[in-house]
Amino acid sequence: MITSAHKSFRISPLALSTSSVTECAMPETPKTLFAQGLALLKAQRSFEAVAVFDSLRTAAPDYPGLNEAYVKALRRDARHEEGLAFSESATGDPVQLGFERAMCLLALGRAETALCVFDGVLALNPNMAVAWYQSHGPALDLNGQDDAMRRIERALACQGPVNGNYRALLAAYHFLRGDEGQARKIARKARHRVLIDGIAALKPHFAPNLRLFGVSAHLHSHALDRAELPGLVLEFGVRRGTSLRLIAHRAKQEIHGFDSFEGLPESWGSIDAGQLTTGSALPDVPSNAHLHPGWFEDTLPFFLKTHDGPVRFVNIDSDLYVSARTVLFALAPRLVPGSILVFDELIGNPTWHDDEFKALSEFAQAIGARYEVFALAPATKQAALRIL
Repeated sequence: MITSAHKSFRISPLALSTSSVTECAMPETPKTLFAQGLALLKAQRSFEAVAVFDSLRTAAPDYPGLNEAYVKALRRDARHEEGLAFSESATGDPVQLGFERAMCLLALGRAETALCVFDGVLALNPNMAVAWYQSHGPALDLNGQDDAMRRIERALACQGPVNGNYRALLAAYHFLRGDEGQARKIARKARHRVLIDGIAALKPHFAPNLRLFGVSAHLHSHALDRAELPGLVLEFGVRRGTSLRLIAHRAKQEIHGFDSFEGLPESWGSIDAGQLTTGSALPDVPSNAHLHPGWFEDTLPFFLKTHDGPVRFVNIDSDLYVSARTVLFALAPRLVPGSILVFDELIGNPTWHDDEFKALSEFAQAIGARYEVFALAPATKQAALRIL
């Protein structure tokens, strides 16, 4: 039985060990609060990190590095509108604040402005590998694959340690171009081949007109444009509502969003149960969007009893195998030829084969469903498919 792992948050001094953030007995000075917030960020506990930095902003608003850390925490907590507004008004390191501003713009689908800001950051710090890498997404959609790959190559050429994801993504683009030899040469280690392996698993389902995307919002827009069948528009995994608002605007009809708003019901990879929570707070959504708080197995059956018709479009951002499986099998009678499905974490993660992909494979085998993948975003791990 899946139960909530969310616990109420209380600010308490923390110390970072090699594996976890643990409580300690230090006094809550600005220095210890700042260290606590950074430790929470490193532990991927962004919701709590924002609360700690909020406390520090009240106690010591001019603390060195606070503005940069705060906007990073907002962005990681998917509070992109707030992060963008703060980054535009805050004082601090122009490189770090500019990078966070570009990342928020990217999450909000403002690709052209994001690319301009990334390029401004890189003009200030040409050796910032992560900015070269992240800029490849808007560059792919705006300028094409050659510019995107050039930016990843530039990230790999930067001095200092380089994230293995850069090499994995560059290899994936070569693989998608049909240059499997170069792809295998670049992806020398097994962890670099995870993305290629996922793409290879999807390749038999590729549509002849497969399109690649670097910006999540662009893939959603393209998928909605392909969703010509009248019917339900749904999202599973809403969190702060970023994609729900974009989909609601593009769909021009009612959209229904499902989420517990209490975080993951169980651990997923390196992310513990209860993380990705909003503290049960519901996001602001447009008038054509309706939220259904609760676990999918509790809210979806009742919804389907009171809403008729096939699925026009569904965005599955559940991360977990069990959650994606619950959604797919519940919607099975409503998924008909022409229904569009977008998976947010289908490939690319070390456990991809046991997560949303496994749920999709079991669903397709159980009901004999056929589908084609018509859009892919290797960097964001998304795929859009159409039921045949």
